[in-house]
Amino acid sequence: MNKDFNLAIKDRRSIYGINKEVTISSEKIQEIINYAVMHTPSAFNSQTARLVVLFGNNHDKLWGITKESLRKIVPADKFAPTDEKINSFKSGYGTVLFFEEMSIVEGLQQQFPLYKDNFPVWSQHSSGMLQFVI
Repeated sequence: MNKDFNLAIKDRRSIYGINKEVTISSEKIQEIINYAVMHTPSAFNSQTARLVVLFGNNHDKLWGITKESLRKIVPADKFAPTDEKINSFKSGYGTVLFFEEMSIVEGLQQQFPLYKDNFPVWSQHSSGMLQFVI
């Protein structure tokens, strides 16, 4: 399905009824993500984005770890909404984790000291664009 870019932006919505049913393969999802990582603009073409894509047991394990970590800090009498939200994420097909490679940002800061204060900000801008693209 091809869609006009403007229409795709207009129709974009967060989906909270997450489930494990998908209409494309894990391989196609990975292909889309790889393409976005390679072609989303970044300051000085630095490509600071790093992603981890989890499917199946790895996806479920992440959300189990997340739930148990939050259980340690959220009061037991207030944990039900947190449990519900984590379960909703776990019920999805996969998870994409976004990171920034700070060694590249720091290298650019050293290489171009005039712009050193901007590189962390630009890295976050690029991360936001990448997340939107994906």
